[in-house]
This record gives sequence, structure tokens and C-alpha cells, in this order.
Amino acid sequence: MIADKPVKYIISHDMGTSSDKAILVTTRGEIINIASVTYPLLHPRPAWAEQDPEDWWKAIQKTTKSVLMKSEIDPEDVVGVTFSAQNQCLVSVDSSGIPLRPAISWMDSRAADIIRETIWKPPRIMGYNIFNVLKFLRITGGSPGQSGKDQIGRMLWLKKNEPEIFQRTAKFVDAKDYLIFKLTGEMVTSVDVAVIWWLLDTRRNRNTWHPDLCALAGITPEVLPAVKPSAEIVGRLTVKAAEKTGLVPGTPVINGAGDLAAAALGSGAIDEGELHISLGTSGWVAGHYRKRKIDIAHYTGCIGSTNPDKYYLAMAHQETAGACLEWLKHTIITSGPHEAEQDHASGIFEKFDELAATVEPGAAGLMFTPWMFGERCPLDDEFVRAGLFNLRLNHSIAHIVRAVFEGVALNTRWALETLENLYNPVEEINIIGGGGKSNIWCQIFADILNRKINRVAHPQQAGARGMALLASKSLGYLTSFKEIKELIGIDKTFLPARENRTLYDNLFREFKNIYKQNKKWYHRMNRIKGVPS
Repeated sequence: MIADKPVKYIISHDMGTSSDKAILVTTRGEIINIASVTYPLLHPRPAWAEQDPEDWWKAIQKTTKSVLMKSEIDPEDVVGVTFSAQNQCLVSVDSSGIPLRPAISWMDSRAADIIRETIWKPPRIMGYNIFNVLKFLRITGGSPGQSGKDQIGRMLWLKKNEPEIFQRTAKFVDAKDYLIFKLTGEMVTSVDVAVIWWLLDTRRNRNTWHPDLCALAGITPEVLPAVKPSAEIVGRLTVKAAEKTGLVPGTPVINGAGDLAAAALGSGAIDEGELHISLGTSGWVAGHYRKRKIDIAHYTGCIGSTNPDKYYLAMAHQETAGACLEWLKHTIITSGPHEAEQDHASGIFEKFDELAATVEPGAAGLMFTPWMFGERCPLDDEFVRAGLFNLRLNHSIAHIVRAVFEGVALNTRWALETLENLYNPVEEINIIGGGGKSNIWCQIFADILNRKINRVAHPQQAGARGMALLASKSLGYLTSFKEIKELIGIDKTFLPARENRTLYDNLFREFKNIYKQNKKWYHRMNRIKGVPS
């Protein structure tokens, strides 16, 4: 083990849907400083969601320089750079690594029709072509969904609708992979990211692109990046990248992971069968397991973990969690002139906590479904949408806020149910993400899930902090995953209130009934021509 004095640092980028945060962390996980830059998410057409990869790169440059300046440290003391990043963002680059079009975001569902027409054509069982789904399951351990939000569908969409771009594409990469290329000149991805492209042969940890599955996407393995473990040093900063970021040429770049696997490590729930909940823009329930399982009907299954030699990461992912509060903030609370909105938005999430605390559990019968951009788990349905149900004249904005908190938690309980049905029930769950900073929301989760909730220290930075600690291990400053877990720590524990048990059990049953009784209506309504979806 390398001596930890003088203090050395790692810059871990939390590269999300709306912003990049450069987090300066010591090799033992102490957060020193954070710098953040936002960038837009564009919706040029219904069901589309795109971003400019150059916006990501500009943000990386600015946040790196800013966090160095704010911290007043010598760039020579930065011993590594790594990433926790949004994933399933399709970036098409030419032979020089230049993006040929905007990146197609993980939220984008434009490929729903084409994936049904090609990959999931008849004969179908539960909407899946029986022959293709068996091939995916046998080779990858999972399968693309039916919502069009997987990379294979996006490649098919490009081939059909933008054939010139498709033909000029030298490599298809994900968000993190593009930024690693900008820093090092290397085209690589991590195992966890590659697995959920559903083109990777994961049998016995082969982790190589499978030619037959690539053919289903209309590509060959040559247009995909090399697959490396999250902990691997995949390159070093080029002179040009060092000039752009303010770092030293030759600084090691550690592969890192997509936000799902990064958060799983940073949650501290890293032993067999331990679970965590993430409350960010999207949300999920996940845990590490040695045995790979799948529930394809509920879009729940296993991907690669940051410790791929030992564990898979079982995942039940939901499209919108904290995004529901963002919508509430921008659409209902702070609507009005831009200047006034900015003033009013200050401290709005703390105000939400205060409002929710004034309302009794159950929000006086008001229920919210958080399916604002379709849903993956537990529904795998691109047509389902959010709603406020049972709204009455006596309901206030406080009731609406409480209902949004509870609706996200009820949806998470449904996702947890699918994951525990695959494996085993748990008695406690760690919680991370920006939503985890809210005491009342953590308590609502404890009550609705009927589980002890442990809030991880620095919950909003869990993914980036986890990747910093993994990079520290790769660089020799830490010796084991056990040591990483010990350094993460728990901030506060929330116990379920027994008096709310019956109420929330009844509401959970009715929450599921909302979907079951309206599923066909959602499908009819969001297929009507002229009605934006």
C-alpha cells in the first residue's frame, strides 16, 4: 500500500443528464470541493431527447479547472481522473472521433416502433420475439426492452432514418466513453456500460462483443469500443487535454462506470444481497449478487458491476424520480417571469420538505403516479404517463408535494417487490442521490417500503465518490473493496412507523390498480395522431 502522505487527490466527474460536477476527493474518500456546470437536454420532437457531446466536453474542461482553482491545489497532486456518468446515450463519431450528430439520450424512445418491427417481430410472447429473446438471454443474460430506449433500437433507427450518418460512423460510444476519448485518445468502455447495450457476450465473463447480436443491430463489432473493467487505467491525459483541463499531461484516467454501477459501489451496499435506492433524476433499486437472474416482464435483471469478477448488479430502474420534483418546481411552483422564477427557486426543495411535513400520510387521498417519460421497471411501457388521481377542491399545494413524494416511493416499492421476488427480501436499504438529502422523503420511503433506510454520507455524491475510491484502489492507495465500504459511512437511519403500515399497504394496492385499470387507455391516448406523446 502506497503511503497516503502528502495528500493526493482524484477528480471524479459526476456527469449527469443536466450537469457535470467535478468532485475533488482525497485518496481516502474525503470530499474537498465541487464545481458544477449545467448543459441542456433537448426535445426536438415528441419522444426525442438529445444532447450535444461537445457540451459535455466543455463542461468537463470548466469544472476541472474550477475545482482546481477553488481548492488551490497543485495539479501535480491529482493522481487520477475518473467518471460516474449517465449511460445508454448513443454517440456516433467519425474516424477522427468527431460527433456526427447530437447524442441520443437514455430518455429517448423514438426507436420503439422500429425495435418492435425488427427485433420483436412475430412470433411474439408478451411482446417479445421468442427466438430473439432466447438468444439475448442466453448470450447476455438480459434483453432489450420494448420501449425503444436501448442502444440496439437507436442504431436501427439511425440506419433507417439517417443512413448517411450511419454509414459515416466509425465508432458508436456512450457518454463516458466519448469523454475518455477526449482526455486520452482511447476508445474504450466499461463492462457495466457494455452489458446494457445487449450486444455483449457475458458468459463466463468473456465480455466481448458478439457478432450475431451486433448483426441484429445492423453493425459489426469493429464499430464498438474496447471493453475494459471499471477499475482499469485506460489511458493518460494527452498534452492537449491537459491544456484544456488545467491538469498535468500523463495523469492516469481510470475507466469508471455508468451512474448505475458507480452509485451501487458508492452506496456502500456492496456485499452479497445488500440493496440500495438511488433518488436522482431517475431512480432505481439495486444490489450485488453472484448469481444472475432476470424478470423480463418487469424489466428487472442483471448488468455488470464495478467488481465483475465477483458480482453482477441486479437492477430495477425507473425513469423519473427526482425529475418529478423538478417538473413540480418549474411547472407549478416557479412559473412566471424568468427573473422571478430564479429568485423563487432558491431553497425550493427545502420548501417542499416543509410543505410535505404539514400533510398527514396518504395526502388526504391524493395519489401521484411518477411515469412522466414512460417507465422501465416495473412496467416496461413507453405509453404510460404520470397523473394526479383523486384530486379534490380541498387539496392544496402541500398535498400535491406530499403525493409526489409518496408516488415515487410507491413506485419504488413496486420495483423493490420485483427484485426481492428474484432474490430474497431485505430488512434494510441504503439510500443515495439528491433526493436522499430530504429527511421527510427518507422517512416516507421507510414507511412505504416498511424497511429501515440508511442514508449514506454525502448521498448526492455517492456515485462519484465511489468511483474515486475505486480509482484510489486501482492506483494502489487502497487495498480492497472492504476498505472502500468502510470509508463510505452512514449519515442517518430512518425506521418505519408502525402506525402507517395499513394505510400504505392499502395505497400500494390502489397504486398498482391505477396502472392495471388504465393501461389500455394510456396506450390508446398516446397513439392518437396529432397528440404529442
